[in-house]
Amino acid sequence: MNKRKVALGPGAASLILIVVVLSLSMLAMLAQVGVRSDYSLAARSAEMITKVYELRDQSERRMAELDAIVVRCAKEQTDRQAFLDLVGKNLPEGMTLEDDIVSWSEPLDNRTMNCEVKILDPAGTPRTKWVNYKLKVDEPEEDWEW
Repeated sequence: MNKRKVALGPGAASLILIVVVLSLSMLAMLAQVGVRSDYSLAARSAEMITKVYELRDQSERRMAELDAIVVRCAKEQTDRQAFLDLVGKNLPEGMTLEDDIVSWSEPLDNRTMNCEVKILDPAGTPRTKWVNYKLKVDEPEEDWEW
């Protein structure tokens, strides 16, 4: 058999080097695009979580207001129905009483926390109990891309 000698000139080594450099540059560019999209997603998630916790904080503060009203009304009335009527008259704006369930909504931007609390025995602990505590998103964010 004939052994042929393959000779690569100086141009072939330069060509291989150019291909390797271009490949590494493309990989670096793709990695940077991925990092940017991950950062964008993380920033939007952090903003959403912050809004949800703000809503939870507002609803917990309103729950504390309700608890203070329950304590104050319990000192004035001993009859259950008279007590509930007095609580209904003293509720802050935005809260409604139906039977022994107090409900209200906490809006923030395009999210709403719908809250419902049952009034228990005012002499016992706890005096109130969460019945419904749900987050509702009215519409997707304007900059949300599917």
